[in-house]
Amino acid sequence: MSYFFWDSADWFSSTLCCRYTVVQFGKLQLPMRIDGVPTTAGWHWALGLFTDGQFQVFGAWRDDGPETPQRIALDLHDRGLERVQALAADDGLVAAMRVRHPKLCERTVAELVESGAVSYRMRQAIRWTDTATQRLQERMSRAAKKYGPFADHAAAADFLAQAFQRADRDLLADYWERAKPAPYGAGAAPRVLVRAV
Repeated sequence: MSYFFWDSADWFSSTLCCRYTVVQFGKLQLPMRIDGVPTTAGWHWALGLFTDGQFQVFGAWRDDGPETPQRIALDLHDRGLERVQALAADDGLVAAMRVRHPKLCERTVAELVESGAVSYRMRQAIRWTDTATQRLQERMSRAAKKYGPFADHAAAADFLAQAFQRADRDLLADYWERAKPAPYGAGAAPRVLVRAV
């Protein structure tokens, strides 16, 4: 397995695919120590699901106040994002994304799953995004506590770039594990259930 990491500036500006089935946003609070004073900094992040069931971490954006949703929407647009079937984010971010991306679907993740517009296998993958997002949120929060507090925002950005690149690799490995043919025999049902959890 390669341990090569993109430079944080390159990773934050990497090109995205133009279409995703689901994009789900999360928010992290990173511990900081600025001028010796302990504080926290909010960072938004996003996870996208492709139609084949693979995930991709889009990036992370520092929360700079009310203009942050517009900045995130502009960044995703500039990096190539055009269409999403369902979006899971707070209202401000959803509104900013819809202004920037007029083709963005207005369905929620639950509405997409219940619509019947996607196959059973894709519905399973969409449901898995909630679990993947929660696990990734917990993993990043634990790592931030372990490696923080960060001296400045550049150090926090470098940490996030490397940690999310590791997570991207793990999500790809999980995809290949989920994509394997279903096992047969007496042990099949428990293995399938464990994978689904």
